[in-house]
Amino acid sequence: MNWMGLKDNYLRERMRNHWQRIGFFRKTLELLAVLLLINLTVPSNSVKLAILLTGHPRIAMSVKVSKASAADNRYLLGKYHIGRVYGIDQSYLDSSGSYEVVYFHVIRILLFNIAYSIPEPG
Repeated sequence: MNWMGLKDNYLRERMRNHWQRIGFFRKTLELLAVLLLINLTVPSNSVKLAILLTGHPRIAMSVKVSKASAADNRYLLGKYHIGRVYGIDQSYLDSSGSYEVVYFHVIRILLFNIAYSIPEPG
């Protein structure tokens, strides 16, 4: 007897029934939540999401994200350097200086990466 086949069919049927029962609004929310979690598995996407959430969608869509050097990592994170520093290319920033943060601290929690901006020390 194939127990895995029965279990797979049972789960597939439950998901199909769930998807048919819920409304359009909840389907949209569930899809957005899944897409958000998938994007948070890549550090550069979590940096772009942090930029997007601060209100700069044009910069978030076109910016190039790269790892900071080891020296920058030690300098920006200090003595307790948990995580990694990622920087954005400054050529994408506008001339008005409305977005001056170029370094982000990325921490990995289980499978997901959380990014937040780092103010320049000193």
